[in-house]
Amino acid sequence: MGSNNLEEQALTNTLSTFRHNGHIVAISPEQGIKLLDSWLRALQGDPNIDQIKGQLSELRTALQATTPDDQYIRDLLLSLADKTQAVAEDANSEGTWTGGLESLSKILRGFGSKS
Repeated sequence: MGSNNLEEQALTNTLSTFRHNGHIVAISPEQGIKLLDSWLRALQGDPNIDQIKGQLSELRTALQATTPDDQYIRDLLLSLADKTQAVAEDANSEGTWTGGLESLSKILRGFGSKS
């Protein structure tokens, strides 16, 4: 999967939102929803990643719940971490895009593993 400008912008925004003074920080559900919306817009029209878009939509819905299901959210984050890593390792991924996706995968895995 190659990247387009919207995808690169979504990746840059996501990584900068999670990074503060060299540390990974938690974000609010509202910040998460904004990031998810940017990803859903960026990934429109790419039929190769329908499963990822579906999980992003599921995560968005889960974050909006009156009483969020923490375990379900963690499971979605871990699944998205795996899929993000797979995209990063794809033969068509290259350059800084790949490194950014690997960083995002680690961040998602870290939050998905927290209890």
